[in-house]
Amino acid sequence: MLDKLKEIREYEGLTQQEVAEKLQVKRSTYAGWENGKDIIPLERLNELANLYHTSLDYLIGNSPTKEQVLEIQKINRVEFSQNLKNFRKEKHLTQEKLAEKLKTSQANIHKYETNKSLITTTYALEFSKQYQYSLDKLLGRKKDSQK
Repeated sequence: MLDKLKEIREYEGLTQQEVAEKLQVKRSTYAGWENGKDIIPLERLNELANLYHTSLDYLIGNSPTKEQVLEIQKINRVEFSQNLKNFRKEKHLTQEKLAEKLKTSQANIHKYETNKSLITTTYALEFSKQYQYSLDKLLGRKKDSQK
């Protein structure tokens, strides 16, 4: 799902080493994320979106165009918790049903909705895929008024 990492890095004229240094990780760590061997933490994926001035949705392949995001965007944990809970209630889903769809536990959904922990990349990507929902919007990087 993160096929864009290599594409955008090469487009920007950067090496894996240069990106790794910007993220303050080892090149092998970044390489694992880029070639799909390892799962990139959401906070690091967010840092990449900021580095490339684009959306998370573009990086994960949900948006075909590289949207210009000029200011640094942060994951808003409080807004994420509320967005997830509101979405679940709008869709008339129980925490158990949502957990089943995302292949996780009800306890995890509860932790996400009560801001006890941030959703993992795996579950965030699955949520975005299952429900065709903007990852930027889910994580509070994009408001309803933004396209």
